[in-house]
Amino acid sequence: MSTKVSLLLLTVAAFVWSCSNAQTKNENAPETDSTVVANPDDSAEERLADFDEDECEEYEGVDCNCGDGEDAYPVKFSGKQPNILDFANAMISNEDFTGEGIGAFLNAIDDYQKGKKPEYGEIIVDKANGYINYTIDWSKYGHDTPEISIDEMCYWNCKDGRHKIIALNFKLREATRYVDTECTGCMFLCYDNETRTMEWNSADQLGALVTAPLMCWPPQDPDNYNLNGEDYWRYSPVYELPRYGKNIKLQIADSTIPASKHRNCELVWNGNGFDKKFDR
Repeated sequence: MSTKVSLLLLTVAAFVWSCSNAQTKNENAPETDSTVVANPDDSAEERLADFDEDECEEYEGVDCNCGDGEDAYPVKFSGKQPNILDFANAMISNEDFTGEGIGAFLNAIDDYQKGKKPEYGEIIVDKANGYINYTIDWSKYGHDTPEISIDEMCYWNCKDGRHKIIALNFKLREATRYVDTECTGCMFLCYDNETRTMEWNSADQLGALVTAPLMCWPPQDPDNYNLNGEDYWRYSPVYELPRYGKNIKLQIADSTIPASKHRNCELVWNGNGFDKKFDR
C-alpha cells in the first residue's frame, strides 16, 4: 500500500475521516444500478491522541485544515460536475491509492468500467445515487473462515454548490464480528469544483467522529470511559454509507454484546456536516 494511504488507514482504523464541506446526494434522481457478479493493544483514543495537530503537518496525505490546497488530487470529468466514477478514476490514476485494501477496491471499479467481471465477488455501481459497493464472501473461494469484505464509496453535494465529500469505507466481517485491521475504517476527502481537486480531511470538522465509549450504554457510566484492548475494540463503531438518503448509520463491531449494553448511532446530515443521533 502507498505510504500516504497506508498511514491514514493505520492511524484511523475504526475511525472516520472527513471534511467540513459535506453534502446531499440527489435523492430524486432515477435509480440506475449496474451489477456484475463473479466467480490492539492501544485503544483507538490513544492512537488518535498520538496523532495531534502538530504532528499532522509531518505526514503527507493528511490535511488538518480543510481546503488548504496541500496534497490535492486532480479530478477529470466532462460537464459541470463530476460523478462517482470520476472520483474513483482520480484515485485509480494516482499511485497514492494503490496496495492492499483500497487498491483491490479500485481495481474492481476499473475492471467494471472496462466491461470485465471482478475476479472475486460482486460490484454494484449506482451512478444516479453516487454510490459503489464491492462485496466478497471469501468462504466461496476456499477461505477457512467466513470472512466477508465490504467496500463502499459515496459522495454528498455541499449546499454551497462548490464542494463535495467523497467517502471510502472498508469493512471485514467474521461471523458476528467486524474485524479491525490496518485496511479497515472510513475515510473522507473533500472536493472543490473551482480547483477540480480533492484532498483528505478529518472527521472532527464534520462532527462525524464517534468513539467506542459513545457506543456504550448507559453513556454516563464511568466504566464505559475506561475501555481498552479487546473491550474497546468490541464497541468500536462500524460505518454504513448511504446508497439512498443522506445519513450514515453506525453499529458496534461485536453484535454479540446484548442490546441493553450498547447504543446505535446515526450521523444525520445537517447541510454542512453531521449531527450525532443515538437511539437512546
